[in-house]
Amino acid sequence: MGLKAKGLSEGYRSPTYYELAAPEELDWRPHRPESYREYRREWDRRGAEGQAGDFPLHLDIDPTNRCNLRCRMCPRTHYLETGQKHWAPLGLVDLDISLYQKIIASSEGTGLRSVKLNFLGEPLLHPRLPEMVAMAAQAGLWVMINTNAVALTPDLSRKLLAAGLTDIFFSFDSPYRQEYEAIRVGADYGKVLANIASFMEAKEEMGLNRVQTRASMVLSEGSDGLEGIKSDYIKLFRDLKVAEIGFGLPTVMGRDYSALPSPEDFVCPDLFRRLFVFNDGLCGPCCGDWERRLIVGDAGRQSISEIWNGEAYQKLRRAHLSGRHRDIPACRDCSVPYLSTVSA
Repeated sequence: MGLKAKGLSEGYRSPTYYELAAPEELDWRPHRPESYREYRREWDRRGAEGQAGDFPLHLDIDPTNRCNLRCRMCPRTHYLETGQKHWAPLGLVDLDISLYQKIIASSEGTGLRSVKLNFLGEPLLHPRLPEMVAMAAQAGLWVMINTNAVALTPDLSRKLLAAGLTDIFFSFDSPYRQEYEAIRVGADYGKVLANIASFMEAKEEMGLNRVQTRASMVLSEGSDGLEGIKSDYIKLFRDLKVAEIGFGLPTVMGRDYSALPSPEDFVCPDLFRRLFVFNDGLCGPCCGDWERRLIVGDAGRQSISEIWNGEAYQKLRRAHLSGRHRDIPACRDCSVPYLSTVSA
């Protein structure tokens, strides 16, 4: 059953995600310039109109494929437990800082507006993450991370904020200790909440009202007592002054989504606004292409502009725009078209 059917439609944002916006006293948007709102309007326009422009608006760059947890619903955990290696062909390694520096430097003045430092790993494990944040911030970019917050010490929180971090998204999958620790295997409920509280205190002390904060959880299929879970989760993080609260639908590993009903005319909006750079420099278009079936370039050998405008990426866009997304095996197997039907 989709989010709308579960009574969460008032904050509906996408086929797979519902978000409760910040209350007025926690809202970060008024503290950002008009250029940020222009960027978000362009984000929406590109996705709606299928217009890619000359350069991505956003880069998702994976600092590392290492992680300190083995979360129950994570594809990374699935691949480790089943011995699959296509998601990490070089093993567990960090992104080379010189490659990252090259990507950021070559993207200045191109129309790039934001970068998120995250994909399949935990970004806080990269030893030079504050430096990476600073490079992007100095290039005039909005700088985001997703984190499980296990390694978010008070010292690291201040370093990241001082470096120019603008958005942080905490992945925290239950308001209840026992359930949280069963899902996020290896995490301590109390310590992680303390880390998040410390970050929020540092943000307030440093007067950084423009920094966006969000806590989100994945809803298990068939969750009972959803309204109670939702209410307790919102209270937990609003008490910590976290601005936004999100709930996502899961992609079930091993499920054959190609056999499930999905819109024939589905067009993925991300093909026209973002590019993913994996920790070894290979690039793809998709947050769900964990098996690397849609590689469109190599940032170690090509510029981001060459990849964005290259034939491999153009071919994907043409297939979607002409109603042929199911001709591409990775797109045919994707959960998002199916979930867009479930959530409608």
